[in-house]
Amino acid sequence: MNDPLEAFFQHCQALLQNDAGTLARLRAAGFACTTDHWQFRLPQLHQWLAPQLDYPSFRRALYAGTLNSRLQALGGEIAIADNRGNTDLSLYCLRRLS
Repeated sequence: MNDPLEAFFQHCQALLQNDAGTLARLRAAGFACTTDHWQFRLPQLHQWLAPQLDYPSFRRALYAGTLNSRLQALGGEIAIADNRGNTDLSLYCLRRLS
């Protein structure tokens, strides 16, 4: 997976499909997650998915993409779990839609 945003989507998709291997890999990488919820901060996500890409470009690509609309079709979304008033400090999550 060369495209970090596509890799992110595929990991989200796998979690929403209850993939135990993906869950184990994310936990091993230090993420707090269950099959219903994955928490991350953007710098942590960047380091894990795309350390070769400069961080500002990663953030711009993430915000400009269609990730949430694609995830909603699968019953999930990326949301702010804990707003710290700073993009880099806030905690985000993948969660199932009710």
